[in-house]
Amino acid sequence: MLIGPEGVGKTALALAVANAALSAHTWPGGLAAHPDVWIEDSDAERIPLARVRYRGRGGDGELSLQDFLSMRPYAGGDRVAVIGRADRLTEEAANCLLKTIEEPPPATHLILTTAFVERLPATIVSRCQTYSCAPVTASVISEWLGTTHGISDGLASSAAALSSGRPGRALRLATEPGMLDAEVAAIDAFIAIAGTGTAGALRAAGALAPAQGGEGRERALAQIAAWTSFIRDVACVANCAIELPVWRAYHTVIEHWARVLPAERVTGMLGRLVESTEQVTQYAAPRLTYEVLFLDLFATAPAPPPAAAADDAREAMPAGPAAAPERVAKPRQAAAKRRR
Repeated sequence: MLIGPEGVGKTALALAVANAALSAHTWPGGLAAHPDVWIEDSDAERIPLARVRYRGRGGDGELSLQDFLSMRPYAGGDRVAVIGRADRLTEEAANCLLKTIEEPPPATHLILTTAFVERLPATIVSRCQTYSCAPVTASVISEWLGTTHGISDGLASSAAALSSGRPGRALRLATEPGMLDAEVAAIDAFIAIAGTGTAGALRAAGALAPAQGGEGRERALAQIAAWTSFIRDVACVANCAIELPVWRAYHTVIEHWARVLPAERVTGMLGRLVESTEQVTQYAAPRLTYEVLFLDLFATAPAPPPAAAADDAREAMPAGPAAAPERVAKPRQAAAKRRR
């Protein structure tokens, strides 16, 4: 079991292990075409029982995990099954998986990844050998973005600094259209709430909260992560760790908040943001979560002081890829995009 923050590279590592175990580089089409690997890393919010339980040869659709393991290895060697973000397993699916983990077939490697190990049953965790995937330094990520993906120095440095040590997140910030700009817009909107009181906090919650559902939840988590990193910077400056902030373009606002807000208040704000992240992850409504969060942060004394207009509150930053114009209808993709 690979444990670590989202975007740190757990799934990429799992697939690399699978590639090595199967010598998939020698197979026509590589790992993606190898018959002895089974991967569950879809965008589905939950992994249902049907994705794990044996259904037999008469089953429809994709092979379940136990269907895959019931067959002999096609290439005559090992088999590898990867379950990305295993914390998505439903209770029934987790219980079914437990039987396979307890008595895996010969020459079988089961690799689970998760950013939230506490959401998995203790019975599953205790039967796995766990490895922690730690965050990567910004300098290493920046160099990787430049040499491997051809990202310009300025954009690579900004994306690496804002990634919190997660290469996958850094790559998305540097390459996905509109993602970096969305992070900056989220910080601008967050700063603008200061000084608006209860009415302004509620108004901002209504304007910023995305709709419910998987896509809305991902957007809410990205916004809260940006706000958390900003308040973390305030905490760093308040404690004289002036070399640690990542949102350097906002140093004027960060220093102002650090001077005005007591250290314990900044710590409490960080705690509330962490709690909000957990609530949204557990399917809480973003609108309600934002309302409670903003009232705690901006309508409770001592509150953050108002800053200048957003465009004047920060320095220029390297721009990420521009977002594509929004279309009226978005065709449904036939296959879910895997998160590496």
